[in-house]
Amino acid sequence: MVFFWPFWWYGQYALWSLVWDLAGIILFVVFLYLFFHNGVRLYPHRQNEACEILKRRYAAGEISKEEYEEIKRDLNCK
Repeated sequence: MVFFWPFWWYGQYALWSLVWDLAGIILFVVFLYLFFHNGVRLYPHRQNEACEILKRRYAAGEISKEEYEEIKRDLNCK
């Protein structure tokens, strides 16, 4: 009888190899989903630094309240 399984001549080792390959692919996809879905930033300190500069410029009177609110919204500052 001819099996349609591509690695039928390896026996059970091919099955375990397939299981581990699928597990690795699933874990990789889960990692990518969590990394990009949660909005992980590679350089979070740079965003905080930009917000601090924005606050200083507003406090010094260099920019108006409207400009401050617009830039704050663009930078997603708290």
